[in-house]
Amino acid sequence: MFNTSIYKEAFGHMLTNKMTNNDRSILNYDKEPYLTMPSVDSKTEDTLAKYNPIRNVASILAVDGEGTVVANTSNGKATIVGEGQALFESDDESKEIRFSSYKIGSLAKLKLAFVNDKHFDVEDYLSTKFAKRFAIAEESLLINGTGDNEPLGIMNTDIAKSNADALTYDEMVKLFFSLHKDLRINATWMMSDAMAMKVKGIKDSNGNPLFNGDSIFNKEVIIVNSLDDNTILFGDFSYLYILIRKPLSVRVLTEKYIATGDYGYAGIERIDAKITDINAIKALVIHTEE
Repeated sequence: MFNTSIYKEAFGHMLTNKMTNNDRSILNYDKEPYLTMPSVDSKTEDTLAKYNPIRNVASILAVDGEGTVVANTSNGKATIVGEGQALFESDDESKEIRFSSYKIGSLAKLKLAFVNDKHFDVEDYLSTKFAKRFAIAEESLLINGTGDNEPLGIMNTDIAKSNADALTYDEMVKLFFSLHKDLRINATWMMSDAMAMKVKGIKDSNGNPLFNGDSIFNKEVIIVNSLDDNTILFGDFSYLYILIRKPLSVRVLTEKYIATGDYGYAGIERIDAKITDINAIKALVIHTEE
């Protein structure tokens, strides 16, 4: 529905205060306070992934309301079975992980002259610059969220955290091999710009730099500046589930700023996040003396 040409046209009319009664009916405007943005060339999703790179490696689920995810951990093996013999039972475990729904919001105020200017694309503004705000907020919450009326961030979960007094080649090797070999297959490094600059200076005993292009030990490095500058994450982030209860949605505020000749846009998004296997992500924290 949100990507149909009819919905897109009606949504565009709403953004520029040109909405007809037919548009109101199409959008269900009088019953739905916030309207989901149509994916025009997927700009909104592209912006969210660009400024919150965690989205590119996490598992994203779109659901209605609060919900649960069934996570399975398999420790079983496949073995040779003789004819007429029973198959071995595997040691599989399943657990339900319950997600909540937390609201992220932002308010934009634009001059009415801009909104009515045929050269100003309101929809493009909302799907890029406005969406950027939500991406940055998402990244911060996914890393540092307290779990108190907001998602519980990775650094506040029970993932294994190793401590070191200095950032060395050996510490990076230890972190790499601390992750189970099966989880290393799809593993990714995460660190801030400042930490990446420190890692860039590390070399092995033969003088070869640890960094090779944008990877370390052939695993991609993703820059996440919400991380502390003394912390490195390494893991399979597909075990981080981001639940999208309500995608980025917009409401036009035609009356709020009428006295100042402005036009308001209120945006909200409802999300939560959980790690379904805490063994899938490891952290290295460097404690340096000031």
